[in-house]
Amino acid sequence: MAEFKDQTLTGAVTLDDNIFINVDFNDAILNYDGGVPPGFDNCRFNKATFNLGGAAGNTINFLRTMSPTATNMRSVVLGLIPELQG
Repeated sequence: MAEFKDQTLTGAVTLDDNIFINVDFNDAILNYDGGVPPGFDNCRFNKATFNLGGAAGNTINFLRTMSPTATNMRSVVLGLIPELQG
């Protein structure tokens, strides 16, 4: 696990298995492929975007497929991450 501390990162940044402390992500593309989740502490995201690939992308696509009302699975999908419900 690599640690990035007190830095400004731009461009493509791999999130899997990394820790970010006091990092500014400026115009960064944050790539997560479903490996060990990253850690963030006191980070700032300025014009940063997320790119979910690999297993993470497959999981997002699965949840999108299951979330329409017609599937009758929407409540199950929403129940997986209850803290997102407002």
